This record gives sequence, structure tokens and C-alpha cells, in this order.
Amino acid sequence: MKSALLIIPTLAFLYGCGGEPTQTYTAPKESSAPSSMQMPVQQTQAQPAGKGYTAELPEGWTETPGSGMRVVSYAIEGTAVDFYLTSLSMGDLPSNVNRWRGQVGLAPASPEEIEQTAQLLEINGHPMRYIEIYNDEGGKGIIAAIIDLAPQYWYFTAKGPVEELKAHAADIRAFLATIKIEGHSH
Repeated sequence: MKSALLIIPTLAFLYGCGGEPTQTYTAPKESSAPSSMQMPVQQTQAQPAGKGYTAELPEGWTETPGSGMRVVSYAIEGTAVDFYLTSLSMGDLPSNVNRWRGQVGLAPASPEEIEQTAQLLEINGHPMRYIEIYNDEGGKGIIAAIIDLAPQYWYFTAKGPVEELKAHAADIRAFLATIKIEGHSH
């Protein structure tokens, strides 16, 4: 008796009111995310983000787009100097200075020596560490500035022949002094 009671509702369900079997369809699954959060199938070309600052370029300098980790690069006319900006979330001065010293063929320096040679300056209300590293015997050098925008740090790094870096060190410092950081009212 119980089986008959189960068969009758099942048959009624399968054949419905019109006596035809019920049909099923497969429909695409809808996203539960609001339409404003759905990713488009094809994205338009992304607009590059601003570099985050303005500065006055010395005569003979040209700004070029960055690539890889570089936010922006600067060509200094008539030199082999490679000057660029990177932005990272680490700002340990001794580690960076000793890495740069190794790049120009110098032995690591103690944290105390680095503190004595790195100048503490202020750029647009933010602390900046400035250092010039020269290996006169090896002919290579680096001028670097680290601007503390914690949790991000901006690294302006100029690499090249010692003579060219020394000849353009005043222009590099003058450029750094003109930096106006966007979105900061200092």
C-alpha cells in the first residue's frame, strides 16, 4: 500500500497536468557577485598609473617610461649614467648600501660607517637618505636616495662611471630637491 502511495505522486509529478513528461534544461550558472564586481570578458588597455611625484628636470635630462620594477627612468645627455626610480616595501639602509657597494666592487661597510656617510635630508616633508658610493679603482659608482614613504620606499638610483656621476652629482641633488610628492601636503 505504501508503494502505491509513492508511485501515484511520482507519476503525477513526471507527467504533469498535460500528460507529457517533464523536460529539463541546462542553463548557464549565474554569478552571485554583483554586476559591478564581475570582470569583463575583454579588458580595455590599462592606463598607466602616475609616478606619484613631479620634479624639475635639469637641462639635458629626458624622462622615459619605466620597465620591469622601474617606475620611471631618466637619460642624462652625453653620459652612460643609468638613473631610475623603483618603489619597494623595504627600506633597510645598511642592506641596500652594502648591496650597492658590492655592485661597484667594494667590500661591505659596517652600519656605523654607513650612518656616517649617508646624509639625512628632507624631501617635501619626508625623510630621505642620500649616499654617494664611488670605487675610483674600479671606475664604477652609485648615487642613491631613499625616500621614506612607509610602508613604501622610493629608491632613486644613478649608476655609471665614477667621473660622470661626480660631474652630475650636483644636478642629481638639485633634481631630488625639487620633488613634490603627489597626495601629500607636507
